[in-house]
Amino acid sequence: MATVQAYTSRGYSYYRLVTSRRGPDGRPRLVVLRHLGTAQDLGEALLKGRPAAKESLVVEFGGSAAVLAVARELGFVAIVDRHAPKRDQGPSVGQYMLLAAINRVVAPRSKRKMRSWYRATALPRLLGISPQALSSQRFWDHMGYLTQDRLGRIQEDLVKAVLDRYSLDVRTLFYDGTNFDTFMDSVTMSELARRGHAKSKRTDLRIVSLGLLVSADFHVPLLWDIYPGNRPDSVELRGLIDRLVQRYRLLAEHCEDVTLVFDKGNNAEDNLQAVADSPYHVVGSFVPSHHSDLLAVPLSKFEALDDARLKGVLAYRTRKEVFKRTWGIVVTRSEGLLRGQLRGIAQHLRKRRRQLRDLQRAVWRWHEREETGKGYTQESLKARIGKILAGGQYVSRLLKVHVRVRRGRLEIRYETDQTELGRLTRDVLGKRILFTDQESWTTEEIILAYRGQRHVERAFRDMKDPVFMTWRPLFHWTDDKIRVHALYCLSALTLASLLHRKVMRGGMKVSLQEMLRGLTRIQEVYGLASRRKGGESRGRRRAQISYTRLDAQQERMVELLDLRAMQGSSYIQATK
Repeated sequence: MATVQAYTSRGYSYYRLVTSRRGPDGRPRLVVLRHLGTAQDLGEALLKGRPAAKESLVVEFGGSAAVLAVARELGFVAIVDRHAPKRDQGPSVGQYMLLAAINRVVAPRSKRKMRSWYRATALPRLLGISPQALSSQRFWDHMGYLTQDRLGRIQEDLVKAVLDRYSLDVRTLFYDGTNFDTFMDSVTMSELARRGHAKSKRTDLRIVSLGLLVSADFHVPLLWDIYPGNRPDSVELRGLIDRLVQRYRLLAEHCEDVTLVFDKGNNAEDNLQAVADSPYHVVGSFVPSHHSDLLAVPLSKFEALDDARLKGVLAYRTRKEVFKRTWGIVVTRSEGLLRGQLRGIAQHLRKRRRQLRDLQRAVWRWHEREETGKGYTQESLKARIGKILAGGQYVSRLLKVHVRVRRGRLEIRYETDQTELGRLTRDVLGKRILFTDQESWTTEEIILAYRGQRHVERAFRDMKDPVFMTWRPLFHWTDDKIRVHALYCLSALTLASLLHRKVMRGGMKVSLQEMLRGLTRIQEVYGLASRRKGGESRGRRRAQISYTRLDAQQERMVELLDLRAMQGSSYIQATK
């Protein structure tokens, strides 16, 4: 909030409008908004009144200010600058990374569009950085300060600041991997951008992969790593174990007993042995088809669970040696999972039946000489049918297809094996096989811990959201730049998750996207005063700041996040 301050210069008394703002080092400093002159000048100005605003300029305030406030609490700029120092000229590396992270949260843009986005926010007033400093080349130049070693140290210090400042619940952590498309030319050399199994289903682009460890407490990132897109997740986890052990030392300051949860895609004997030798406990799952003895356990031995969150779930608990170690085993059968799998199988069957019908018609037309071409043989038909049946889980077991020659013509007949479908429904579908070394936990605790995988899946969905926090666009063409891109994208996820945590702990029940939509619609309005007589323009025009009307939800978020402290004074020099 601005205040009027009296001061003396050369023996004369004057007044000025001042406010307090935090500098790059996080410390408050006095900023002069306007010199008001002598007491007589001040009185005359009050009597004449303020000039009426003739024009308005509207910029985004709420989202940018809220993310900036969390970044200041963490000391984000100081952390980056400590590991990537530069001479005191223009914005620091930390300030560039802060702007990139804020942009990723509220309105993701390429570096070429950062300047125009920055002008359309309240950040020039809040940060005091000239828009002229935000050319794409300046961003790329400062990204060059962040080597792979420096990025690792920044990540560690950022996680430490999060744990110290917010006291996250780290008793259970979740690890998984995903990948993102790149738009690099195929001839561009890169160790990270490789062709692999893209989650986006695009086969024409190279991808980079991300391994991510998050908390159950609002999926805050606690460890991440970028690795080549053609490397399997299980291989990456094996190489990440040492870093996980190092990170445990930091986590142990806040929790003595940490359990790591990951899905069956990360299973490998080396991985499980390495995790077993680490300070972490583990909860994971096995591929059901690899353990037919557990699937054959009759449902009469399963027990219902008391926890209301596990309604419709039956469980059977035992122990079994797998990968040269005895684990506690929980086999679950869920009605919800069963229904979902049956729906998926039905969809796959409909699609494959449609493809088989199309193939039947093609063979019939060929026999009727309505089509020309190479034609069909029993061997070629069986090969095409094999490709069709390979397209869905359990399809080859459920669809029985026969190719025969009848009266000199090729015929295709197919049917669904209802007996096999009944056996799958009884023995396989709806079941999961969980393993853990936390045998002191109850069955409910083990199941709920594994279900917590949704936290890391939620983080991946947030990073692929087309509006907020998205990883895209990724147009960088070197591995070093891709790693820096990962830094500010994961920093954006960290800041947004902590912001969401604040709002939810304040009693509001909103999704992260709903929160960001509400905040970014809080706008700052500059009422620009009229120019001098004759339209003469000298110096900057004075601007009166006001804010768009808030709904009840926005009012509550402004209160919880203390955004009024970041609002501008009622009358300042226009900076736009």
